[in-house]
Amino acid sequence: MGEQRRPVPLPVHGFVLAGGKSLRMGEDKALLRFCGRPMVEIAVEKLRGFCEVVTIAGNREDLAGLAPVVRETRVGVGPAAGIEAGLEAATQPWAMFLPVDVPLVPEELLRRWCAEAIRAEMTVSFLGMGGKQPAFCLLKRERLGALTRLLDGGERRLEVLLNRSAEADGCASWMYDEYELYGGSEEGAPDAATLKRWFANVNTPEELAEAEAWARAGGV
Repeated sequence: MGEQRRPVPLPVHGFVLAGGKSLRMGEDKALLRFCGRPMVEIAVEKLRGFCEVVTIAGNREDLAGLAPVVRETRVGVGPAAGIEAGLEAATQPWAMFLPVDVPLVPEELLRRWCAEAIRAEMTVSFLGMGGKQPAFCLLKRERLGALTRLLDGGERRLEVLLNRSAEADGCASWMYDEYELYGGSEEGAPDAATLKRWFANVNTPEELAEAEAWARAGGV
């Protein structure tokens, strides 16, 4: 049998958002083991499945062995700090952002979203799979200027930042849901319980145990 070829990567610079403080977990979530592997490693691997370049966003030089690290310059603005730093460092036309603490989200879903947003030339998009998920966002790198201006003006709400960064230059933003990414109907789309599990943040030891049990039972 011939060697299996990796699919052609999309023109996207993928960033794992790993700048959180992990206060509720009580230990570093990026290096927390999920089914035996650090969560940051799982996230990096998923992005490498379809992104041209992958980087970790957060002031975490200790993670540089897994992927290059880009430093955040703002403090106290949540994931927007990593998104701004990522857009500034992006080497591809689009930049995609994935939270480090959502290990169950399937790579195939991320690829579907990314490919569809690029096909539709969406300047800014984020996921609304069973509820708004703005930390899962994909932006053209030229959105950096508008995002920075909004942050400088004091805006901190991520969904507002994404929408207004598009509107600032008369561009479009779009929230993708499961039906748009799975054929436009309920048939073939994941059910509500599956979506809830896919997009559940692992913030506490109890949530970690629940997610691992679901994964080992065949949920992913």
